[in-house]
Amino acid sequence: MAATQTTQRHRATLRRAAYRAAAALRAIHDEQVLMWELVWQSSRAPVDRAGPLAWTPSLDGPRLIGSALPTPKDASLCSTP
Repeated sequence: MAATQTTQRHRATLRRAAYRAAAALRAIHDEQVLMWELVWQSSRAPVDRAGPLAWTPSLDGPRLIGSALPTPKDASLCSTP
């Protein structure tokens, strides 16, 4: 009977250690996710930046807009028949 009580205590101790290890790994993972999210946010270029060209979000993906882009009228002048 003493052996089973010792075994049960041992299992309970191992279970608590496993829960603590899992909680520690979860906390480390959450901190890494937050760190990468902040790195991603800090390296993004602002959409409203000054200059002739800028990337704007659209449903098809990022789109380049600006005054330095050729218009369809300019593109037809550059093409040779």
